[in-house]
Amino acid sequence: MLLLAVVFSLVAVILAVPLSHWMGRYAGWLLWIPLAASAWTLSQAFASSAGEVIEYYPWIPDFFNVGFHLRLDGLSLIFGLLVTVIGAGVLFYSAKYLGTTKITSFYLGMTTFALAMLVLVLANDVMLLYVAWEATTLVSFFLIARSGSHARKPAVRTLLVTILGGLALLAAVAVMIAATGTTVITEILVSDLWTQSTPVNWLIITLAIAAFTKSAQFPFQSWLPDSMVAISPVSAYLHAAAMVKAGIYLLLLFSPVLAGNTLWLVLLVSSGLLTALMGAVSALRRYDLKELLAYSTMSQLGYLVALIGLGTPAALTAAIVHTIAHALFKSALFLAVGVIDHETGTRDMRMLTVRRMVMPATLLVIILGSASMAGVPPLLGFVSKESLFAAFLDADLPDGVMILLTVIVVLIAICTFTYSGRLVLGAMGRYRSPKHWINTPRGTGANRHTASEASATFWGYPAVNAFLSLILGIAPFMLTGIVAAAVYAVTGVGLDLELALWHGVTPALLLSILVIGLGAVAVWYLPVIEAFLVPRPLSFSGLGVVEKLRQATIEIGATVSSWTSGLNPGRHLAVPSVLLAVLALAGFLTIDSLPAQQEHLTRWSDWLLVAVVAVGVIATIRARTRVAAIAVLGTVGFAVTLWFFALGAVDVALTQLLVEVLTVVVMVLLLHRLPKTFGTTDKLSKVGLIAAIAAGTAAFAGTYALTGRRGMSEPAQYLTEQGTEVTGGNNLVNVILVEFRALDTLGELTVLGVAGVAVAALLASRTPNPVRQATILKTSPLSDPFDNSAYLRTFSKIAVPILIVFSLILLVRGHNEPGGGFVAALLTGAAFALLYLAAPTDDAAPIRWPYMGLTGAGVALGSAVGIYGLVDGSFLKPIYLDLFGFELNTSLLFDVGVYFAVLGLILGAFNMLGSERGLAKAIEVAPESKTDISNPNTKPTERVRERERVK
Repeated sequence: MLLLAVVFSLVAVILAVPLSHWMGRYAGWLLWIPLAASAWTLSQAFASSAGEVIEYYPWIPDFFNVGFHLRLDGLSLIFGLLVTVIGAGVLFYSAKYLGTTKITSFYLGMTTFALAMLVLVLANDVMLLYVAWEATTLVSFFLIARSGSHARKPAVRTLLVTILGGLALLAAVAVMIAATGTTVITEILVSDLWTQSTPVNWLIITLAIAAFTKSAQFPFQSWLPDSMVAISPVSAYLHAAAMVKAGIYLLLLFSPVLAGNTLWLVLLVSSGLLTALMGAVSALRRYDLKELLAYSTMSQLGYLVALIGLGTPAALTAAIVHTIAHALFKSALFLAVGVIDHETGTRDMRMLTVRRMVMPATLLVIILGSASMAGVPPLLGFVSKESLFAAFLDADLPDGVMILLTVIVVLIAICTFTYSGRLVLGAMGRYRSPKHWINTPRGTGANRHTASEASATFWGYPAVNAFLSLILGIAPFMLTGIVAAAVYAVTGVGLDLELALWHGVTPALLLSILVIGLGAVAVWYLPVIEAFLVPRPLSFSGLGVVEKLRQATIEIGATVSSWTSGLNPGRHLAVPSVLLAVLALAGFLTIDSLPAQQEHLTRWSDWLLVAVVAVGVIATIRARTRVAAIAVLGTVGFAVTLWFFALGAVDVALTQLLVEVLTVVVMVLLLHRLPKTFGTTDKLSKVGLIAAIAAGTAAFAGTYALTGRRGMSEPAQYLTEQGTEVTGGNNLVNVILVEFRALDTLGELTVLGVAGVAVAALLASRTPNPVRQATILKTSPLSDPFDNSAYLRTFSKIAVPILIVFSLILLVRGHNEPGGGFVAALLTGAAFALLYLAAPTDDAAPIRWPYMGLTGAGVALGSAVGIYGLVDGSFLKPIYLDLFGFELNTSLLFDVGVYFAVLGLILGAFNMLGSERGLAKAIEVAPESKTDISNPNTKPTERVRERERVK
C-alpha cells in the first residue's frame, strides 16, 4: 500500500499540467484529491499493520541491492500525513490565491515537491533518501525563482545553502554504505557502525550540517527569511510544514543511535537554542507579517533541534508533539497572512493601520494560530510548550547546565509570546509604533480604507488548521496513539504516554504562567521594546555572508575560466598540460618501485607505426597551410588505426578509421572560411615550450609506468570468461557498451545530444566568417560545379547504397561481430559525407534531414529501452523477445538508439558547418575573362540552376 500512496501523489504530478491548462488556477480544487488519497492510504496501511510496514521494489540490485525500499512506522506516518494533508489543503487554498499567470509551473512544482517529500519520509534506503532530498532542494529552487526577477538571487542563495547540505548528506551516505555494506536504513541502524567513535563523529557532523541547512539552523539560517519572496502557498507548504521539516525528520531518524552522544548533544542543543533566540529577537524587528513568520519558523525549528539533541524520551516526545503543533499553527498563519495580502495589497503592519480590517474570519485564524504559537491554553501549542519545559527541566544534565538552558528556553518563549502578540496587532491594523523616531501612517475613521472578508473557500482551509489546534489542545489524548508510535520508532521504548491539557500544578505549568504573564507585559510595552531593538542593526548578517560567498564563488569561477579563455589553443592546453606534469611529478616522488614489466610486449611493427606517428606530428607542427596540416594530421590518425588493427582491436580500429574520415570532411568544410595559411610569429613562447616538454615527458612516464605491469583485472577476467554466457554475444566490446555499461552509454548519448544542441545554438547566435572567395577563369572547368562533380556524383550513386547496406549489417551483427550502433552510424555518416561533397551546391545535397529530431529520437529510444528493462527487474536490463521465430534482444534496439543519435549529430555538423557552398558564394570570376566557350550569353550560376531544375 505504500507504493500506492506514492502512486497517488504521482498522479497529482501527472494531472498538474493538463488540469492547469483546462481549469486555470481552479485546478487546485481537483489536485488536492490525489494527495488526500495518499494520506488515507498511509493511515489505512498503518492501521492494518503491527506498527511497521516495509515494501521493497528492485532498482539497482547490482549496487548494494539499492531499491525502492519503503517503510512506514509511527514517525514516517506523522511526517507523511503532514506532507499529504497540508499539501492537499494548500492546493485547495491556492485556487483562490493565484492570479492568471504561471499557474502550470506552480501546480507542477507543488505536486512534485509533495511527491519528493513523501518518498523522503517513506524511504528505507539511504540512496533513495538522498535522491528525494536533492529533489526537494531543486523543486524548492524553482518554486522560489518563479516569483519573478526579484526572486532569482534569493532562489540562488537558497539553492547554494541547501546544496551544501545535500553534499554533506551524500558524504554521510557514502560513509554508512562503506562501513555497513548495505543501503537499507533499518539494517544500518542496527549495525555495529555506531560503536566506532571516528566514523560516528564524522556522521554526526555531516548529518547535522545536512539537517541544519534544510531546517535553517545556525549558521545556515539566513536562507529561510530570504526565501519569503515566494508566494504565500509556497511559504506555507515548503517553509512551514514540509521542506524545513525534512531536516527535523533526518535528525529524528538517526536519533535512536546518536541520542546520548556528547557531540550530538552539544551540536544540536547549542545550535538549536541559538537559532531559536536569534529568530525570536529578529521577529520583533520585522514589519512584514510574512517575514515575521519566517523568523518565528526559524525559532520554532530551533526548539525542535534542541529537543532532539537532548535525546531523552521526554524530549523526543515533546519534539514530535511540537512538530504537529507547529505544522498546524504555522501553515494556518502563513495562509491567513496570504489572505490579508491578497485582499489589502500589503503585508506591512504599518500600512495596515490605514485600513479598516473587516475580516473577522481571517483575523480569528490569526488569533488562534498566534495563541497556539505563543503557548496559550487551551491550544495544542500550550500542550507542546509545556512538554518542552518539562523536557528541559528533566534533562540528564548537570544542574547548572540544566538551569541555564531552562532560563534560555523561557526567555525565548517570552519573545515568542511577544512577537505572536505583535503579529495579531499588526494583522488587525492596530500596530503601535515607537514615538519620535518612526513615522507610521495612521488613518482616521473618515479616510481609512475598508478591507473586506474574503470568500469562505479562501480562508476555509487556514481556519480548519487553526481550529484543529484548538480541538487537539482541548483533547490532546486524540494524538496519544500516533505520538506513542512515533516515540517508539525513535526511542525503541514503549512509553506509557499521556497527553493532556491539565497535569496539575507542575514546574512546567508555573513556567508557562510566567511566560504568559511576562509576555503580556512585553506586548503592552512593544513600542518601548521596538525602540530599543530596531535602531540597532548588526554590522553583518547571515544573508550578507551567503551573498558574499555567492559572489566569491562567481569570481573564483571567472578567474579559473580566464586561464582558458580566448581563441588561442595554447591557453586551453596549458592548464591540463601543467596538471599532467604535476601529477607525474607527484607519482615520481611518492612511488618507490614499480612491478616488473611483462616480456615480449613490443613488436617491430609497433616501432614502425611510432615512427609514422612521430613524423606525422612533426609535419603537422611544421605545416604552413591548413590543407597540409589536415593531410598530415589524417596520416597520424590512419597510422593509429593501423596500430589498433595490428593489436587485434577491430572495433576500436573501425571507429578510429571512420572518425578520421569524418573529421577530415568536417575540417574541409571549415577551410573555405579560414585563411589558407597559419599566422606566423617570430617570437617563440618559452613557457609554452616548457609546458609542452613537461606534458610530453609526463605522458611518456605515465605510459611507461602504468602499462604492461599487471595481468588482467578481475572485471576483465569476468567479462572475458562470463560475458558470452551471460549476454549471448561474442563481441565483448559491444556487450560492454550496450549491456554491462549501458547506463554509461545512455549518459554519453545524452551528452552527445546536449552537445549537438549547444553547437546549433552557438552557430545560430554568431555570424560565421565569410566564405573565402577564389578567383577562377570562366573558361576553367571549376567554374561549373555541376559538370566538374559529375564523376563524384556518379560514383556516389553506386557507393552510397553499398555503404548504407554495410552500415546496417554492422548495426545488426554488432552483438557478435565487430560493429554496433556507433560504428554503423559513422559509416552511414561517411556515406552522407560523400553525398554532400558530390552535390554541386548545398541546396542540392540530399541530406536535409531533421538532425535534431534524429538525435532526440536516439536518446528517447535508448531511454525507452531502459524503462522497458524494468519489466524484468532493473533499468536497461536486456530482455530477449521471440519475434516471428527470431530471437531479438532489446540491446539491439538500444544500439539503434545509438545509431540515430550519432547520425543526427553528424548530419547536423554537415548542415550547420557547410552552409553557403556554391558558385555565387565561393567563386569570384576573373574580370579579364570575357568569353564562355560553351554559352557566352549565360552566366555559370544560371546554367547550374537550370540543370538542377531539369534534373
